[in-house]
Amino acid sequence: MNDIAENRASWKDWLAAYVRAYELLPDSPPDACPNCGARTLNLAFTGLVADRVGYASFWCSTCLFGIHLSRVPVPDDVPMDSVYVPERDRSVTVPNYKVVPESIDDDGDDDESFQF
Repeated sequence: MNDIAENRASWKDWLAAYVRAYELLPDSPPDACPNCGARTLNLAFTGLVADRVGYASFWCSTCLFGIHLSRVPVPDDVPMDSVYVPERDRSVTVPNYKVVPESIDDDGDDDESFQF
């Protein structure tokens, strides 16, 4: 149940949490949710298994907010589901979470980038 009506964290906050989680793969995300503070972050990859490229679903199962990233590399030792497998048969059930939109931050600086 999503008891938090709106996301309080910026897209940049979510991306920073994702980067920390990505750097620690294949371990589960250790950080608290940038929105609600719960330690219930999840990261799942779906894509082209042979190419090890796909999209990342990164969400908090407590507040049901998160981000979605496309065309990310998936490390060899990290599980991922094929885009050709029906959702009901995938190893991770990704809930219908609210995606935090990418936007220009308050400082007007949208030029930051991250390398994976």
